[in-house]
Amino acid sequence: MIDQRLLAPLTQGQIFKGAIVHPELFLWDAWSYQEQETLHLYCLAISRTKPDGEPLLPAEKDNYPFHIRHFSSLDLGASWKDEGCFQQSGNAIDGHDARNIWSGSIAALPGGAKIAGFTGIFEIDDTRRYLQNISLGLSADGYSVGSVLPSPLSCPLRDREQILGLGYYLDGPDTLGSNDGEEGGPVMAWRDPFIFVDSDNHIHAFWAAKTGPCVGVVAHGLIKDGLIAGGDSGYSLETLYPPMSLPDGEKFTQAELPKVYCDDSTGTCYLIVSSCNRIFEGQPDSEVDKTIRLYKSASLRGPWQIAAGDNSAIKGSEGLFGMTVLQTDFANNRMLCISPRTGTVDPAEAFTIGETFYLDLATASIKR
Repeated sequence: MIDQRLLAPLTQGQIFKGAIVHPELFLWDAWSYQEQETLHLYCLAISRTKPDGEPLLPAEKDNYPFHIRHFSSLDLGASWKDEGCFQQSGNAIDGHDARNIWSGSIAALPGGAKIAGFTGIFEIDDTRRYLQNISLGLSADGYSVGSVLPSPLSCPLRDREQILGLGYYLDGPDTLGSNDGEEGGPVMAWRDPFIFVDSDNHIHAFWAAKTGPCVGVVAHGLIKDGLIAGGDSGYSLETLYPPMSLPDGEKFTQAELPKVYCDDSTGTCYLIVSSCNRIFEGQPDSEVDKTIRLYKSASLRGPWQIAAGDNSAIKGSEGLFGMTVLQTDFANNRMLCISPRTGTVDPAEAFTIGETFYLDLATASIKR
């Protein structure tokens, strides 16, 4: 049962200058969109304390439900206002978000409404905490989710044969989502949907997937835009495409939190991935490398190539993970970004969000 005290009764309206070091919340994994002069930032969040008042250790957070926190900025990220909870678990009528919700994205639709992608986590039992699905919600204003799909956009249980037939990997149906990982590898990956509306108003979704127990790839789907009526969005997955491999995929086991941005003037698409090389669950964090990577292509379908030089790792991104682009500036070959911090550089910064910076696209390096 979800304890609502871990979700979103916490204070809001607080202003953070520069970095977001929240006194009540752990924050991680970021996504965003811009509407006129306002930057909207979202991330996963959980209370720093348990319901009994004891401190919550970061290693314990997966045992509790998260919520999606919302921040806004009117000064290009120099300061942020805490807008409170955007979404919490338990809204889907079929229970596909019953245990938890994980990372996602948000995008403005041509009519003004916002479409929010998120990872739903099924409630199975305490030995299978990671059974994921890809889902959508709708928001009128970007401040709260009004409704979510009555069933997942893509479900590894319901759509198992389709997913496997296209070349993706899923563990056996009786162990899918196991806490112990998949056949000796890390936990399953069917998560982190990034919604991208192209110049023709086609709605795409990209998310983290696998083609083997330790082979991270990017999934890509085309979303059918149905009529909105009676609170039901009417959206469905029209096409699931085969997996997209990355040119240096042998360096990592999971390609998480994919984000795609396109320069329509040149036809160049950029893909940002937060990668992890965890070999097995239970592996010490000191042995695990988390890296933000940049790729480019002339097509949303790839093939993707390393954006600059011979290394996809973004230079200067050590200690960062789950980065988002707040604003593209293709005329100056850069993107305004912000990222959660892992604490590997400074343990006190773990599960906080750092100050904004520019990503130089020509050199794939961070400029502060």
